[in-house]
Amino acid sequence: MFRLLRSSELVTPDRVRYVLRAQPMNATSANGSIEESREWDAELIRDKIAHRQAIPSAETTYEDLWQRLKLRLDVDPT
Repeated sequence: MFRLLRSSELVTPDRVRYVLRAQPMNATSANGSIEESREWDAELIRDKIAHRQAIPSAETTYEDLWQRLKLRLDVDPT
């Protein structure tokens, strides 16, 4: 059984990093945690807006991270 923790942070003034971490419920530290992350560049987002393309929301980003994390948990259950 895992606890899912999600966070986002501004890495630089124009980059944001989203992290989704699966932490075992019986662990007292971050040991045994598995995480997936994604960084978005503000310039890429501005370019998508200029070209009228869809921009990813935070929820969409976390859903994508969950799919990747779920695959890793299925392959490497801790």
